[in-house]
Amino acid sequence: MDIKRALRNVRDTGKVTIGFNMTLKKLKKKEVKLVIVSNNCPKEDLDQIKTFKVPIYTFNGTNVEFGSSSGKPFSISTMGIVDAGKSDILALKGEVK
Repeated sequence: MDIKRALRNVRDTGKVTIGFNMTLKKLKKKEVKLVIVSNNCPKEDLDQIKTFKVPIYTFNGTNVEFGSSSGKPFSISTMGIVDAGKSDILALKGEVK
């Protein structure tokens, strides 16, 4: 799977949360199906996300690279997938690291 294409596709056709605080809100409502984090996501944030028992995929890049790959002009450490839309991003559940 081309992760960059999948990230842009889910952002354009699905529903995502960007950032730790927004993702945490949706996690509390049990709306998130998959969480993608950058490889330099703060440990405290990652530990808090893990308490929700949701699949977590670690993006192979920094938060700056994650933001760029998602088509955003800013860094992203956390993205929650609420609805995959026309993307096959949820296939990453099988590649959870």
